[in-house]
Amino acid sequence: MADKGWIAFFFVVVALWALVLTSTIYPRLYGIEILVDTSVDLTYFTIPILGFNLMYVCMLIFILALYMGSYGKVRKYQMNMKKNASEKFRNQRELCSIIIPARNEESVIKRTVLNCLQQTYQNIEVIVICHNCTDKTYDEAQVEDKRVKVFALNTKEAGKGIALNYGVEKSGGNYLLVLDSDGLLTRDFLENALPLFDGNYAAVQGRYIPSNRSFNFVTRMLALEGDLWSTPFMTIRSLIGRRTALGGTGYIVRKDILAKVGMFANHLVDDYELTFRLLRSGYRIAFAPYSINYDEKPPTLEFMMRQRARWGKGFLSLLKTRVAERSDVLGNIYWLNPIAAITGLIMLLIPAYAALHFLMFDYYPYTYTYIPLNIWLVLAGVLFALQIAVLVRQYGRKGFAYAVQLPALTPFSHYWFVAFMKAFSVKSWANTKTVHGFIKETKAEKIVADAS
Repeated sequence: MADKGWIAFFFVVVALWALVLTSTIYPRLYGIEILVDTSVDLTYFTIPILGFNLMYVCMLIFILALYMGSYGKVRKYQMNMKKNASEKFRNQRELCSIIIPARNEESVIKRTVLNCLQQTYQNIEVIVICHNCTDKTYDEAQVEDKRVKVFALNTKEAGKGIALNYGVEKSGGNYLLVLDSDGLLTRDFLENALPLFDGNYAAVQGRYIPSNRSFNFVTRMLALEGDLWSTPFMTIRSLIGRRTALGGTGYIVRKDILAKVGMFANHLVDDYELTFRLLRSGYRIAFAPYSINYDEKPPTLEFMMRQRARWGKGFLSLLKTRVAERSDVLGNIYWLNPIAAITGLIMLLIPAYAALHFLMFDYYPYTYTYIPLNIWLVLAGVLFALQIAVLVRQYGRKGFAYAVQLPALTPFSHYWFVAFMKAFSVKSWANTKTVHGFIKETKAEKIVADAS
């Protein structure tokens, strides 16, 4: 199916969701009796599916609620570690290599390199790997600073892991900061993050905030998704068991430990795969909320679906192996995300077909398990209230402005159902690369200025 077909499928899914919502609320508001053909009973089929999906709703509520109480603790921990940093970090004796894999990134690479050079932690080198580039990325990455090293790498196979491993070979530091070519770091990113390694961590993940949040509707929704999932999830994972997930960009890993676990894999979700390889080897990962990386979100449904489908393909491939530790409850639930997406789509299609049948023939063709409306309203209300609280916690008064957009997030988030279906058609990295450069120039200049 072509990209336009998948986008059309997304709108069909959203329309079906709206139909189910309307057909559930409308009859109860107006006291309309619903006739059901009880001869066809899907109860035993839908009970486990509904229960499985409810587990994810409860997990999200748990994470958001716990995040509200632990947000300050994780931030305080990072500042205490910075205050008590060992001499090697305080005096900048450790070299940190910033590795930037880039493929056809001529529009953003120079800005990213110059931004890296503004770090208050000056003992750095910036290594740009121009992998299979056919544009002027190599030329644009060249700046007059001896700390910058630019390499052209051409291989038959595509993949971020190939470029990262080549960058590790060329690096001289024992601390490696992995940064995407669109990343913009706060000026004290390294100064705030490196002292966390005194806590015997193998890696440290920084917080990422969208640099192009206000670009259009799609970027606003993806920004909200990150605010309400990525930051809370990493915070809680850091607090419980020091098991923060790596987010693909804006993270630092110890070079010696990376070598011990087998370097980067050329995987579609290299960050997720490396995370659990580190954790299963007994290493731990910290979250650094004061170390911020501004990254771009895909600005169109087409680009977004390609990126998310690639992630979905990677997640699906890892279902073949148990990647999380047995004691890691949240990790195992997260590992089962692909199954949750597929079962979620099933639980949408079953009532959607019943609602369509009711519109045409005035009765439901079968019985199935569903959440009573009163319970659903309570869950939705609790979740909505927590989401508002999280946004305000993160952004202050500006969080209320972001919260106004929340009603649109629920239907928008159904794109995950489509992305996981599209994932089955993804073969490799080819044609799934995220395109960058979709940020208003004034916004980019402001971020760079703030980082300075």
